[in-house]
Amino acid sequence: MRGVAVTLATLAPLELILVRHATPIDPWSPGWEERDDDRPLTPEGQRRADELAFELDPYDLNAIYSSPYARAVQTVAPTAERRSMETHLLHDLRERRLNIGPRDDWAELLARSWADPDFSLPGAESGGEAQRRGMGVLDLLRARHAAGGRLLAGSHGNLISLILQALEPAVGHDFHRAMPMPAVYHLQHDGIGWRVLGGHGFAALDARN
Repeated sequence: MRGVAVTLATLAPLELILVRHATPIDPWSPGWEERDDDRPLTPEGQRRADELAFELDPYDLNAIYSSPYARAVQTVAPTAERRSMETHLLHDLRERRLNIGPRDDWAELLARSWADPDFSLPGAESGGEAQRRGMGVLDLLRARHAAGGRLLAGSHGNLISLILQALEPAVGHDFHRAMPMPAVYHLQHDGIGWRVLGGHGFAALDARN
């Protein structure tokens, strides 16, 4: 029997610079308790977003994406403006909804959610659900950018930590709580799968191995 040659299409490498937003107005600030999605950056947070734009100068970008929440959009806005690029909003880059409205026991809820990925309050989102949503975003970006390149995406600490945990299981509650604002992580899809190249907190994880 004559052999049949099969050519498999391979995806070009794609890098994703995943950025946690800079410091926003506190969710318990008067007037913002029920408007979490709209909370803007503080003046210091805006300054750090401006600095981030300069820090990212060495990186060519093919597209910029963001969570629709104000604090995420404002964090990537200086980079987009500096390059005269559009920021594309992706709803699934939004933060994981731990609870509905401010609660004094949010820290305990957060710890419990990391210990039990299926735990969620009524109307909220479990860690497992948010992680699947976050990985779905990575799959979407991979499909949109089959030719490869480099992307910037602005998102949030809890969701980013869950995405990182899907790729690096050592990421957990302590990693999340120690994540600065802003924080920058470099991910790459090599044509087969995603991996973490580096970012805030990974030197400490490496030291434990």
